[in-house]
Amino acid sequence: MKDEPHVTDFLQSPAQVPGWPIKACAGLLCVAGLALALPLGVLGLCLLVYILLILRVRIAAAGPLENTALSSDHIADIYAPIDGRVVHIDTDAENRNRVFLAPDLFDSHLHYVPVTGKTEDITWIDGSFAHAGLDFPPDDHRVRREITFSTAAGHQVVVSQYGARGCRLIQCFLREGRDVRPSDQLGLALFGGVVAISFNGTLAPSLVPGRRCLAAQTRLGHIG
Repeated sequence: MKDEPHVTDFLQSPAQVPGWPIKACAGLLCVAGLALALPLGVLGLCLLVYILLILRVRIAAAGPLENTALSSDHIADIYAPIDGRVVHIDTDAENRNRVFLAPDLFDSHLHYVPVTGKTEDITWIDGSFAHAGLDFPPDDHRVRREITFSTAAGHQVVVSQYGARGCRLIQCFLREGRDVRPSDQLGLALFGGVVAISFNGTLAPSLVPGRRCLAAQTRLGHIG
């Protein structure tokens, strides 16, 4: 006999909603503005709608035996960590391929894991926000968070979340040692934060600056 649905089955914990404190603050600003003056309330409502738009979850979380972007035949593929465009391609100090991506104005600003593996290291590198978002390559004084993933074959993939003048809120949802896959949410950056991904391997032939990418769906390259 099938169990009766419980009311909690239809509710979602705030902790499961990415960026919920930001959404809550935008909602409070909307209410406060409306209480003061109608034009302020309208501006607050527009801000709330925009926040909800850029923090929307476009990719459903994968179950234990499935993945929205990756099959067992492609465990060495690297996927785009964000919705947006490729803005720069080069190599880093260790001669690894490095791809910079940035979201467009109305893209989701959530970041996703680019490869199947394990979260090996999360490092915050202190620096300055006094840089334009599209300065390339970022210098050593630019604030950023680097998340290192290791695959089952021992390869490393590094995702860097960069701060900028207009991007001062950078969050990471992961913990070291956690098993991850490309449908898992990595973090977020507001507003328009640039993300770089570094790996040893082969870039996709169609990957050029200006290329439109979808998080956890567009292949950037192949490890090894």
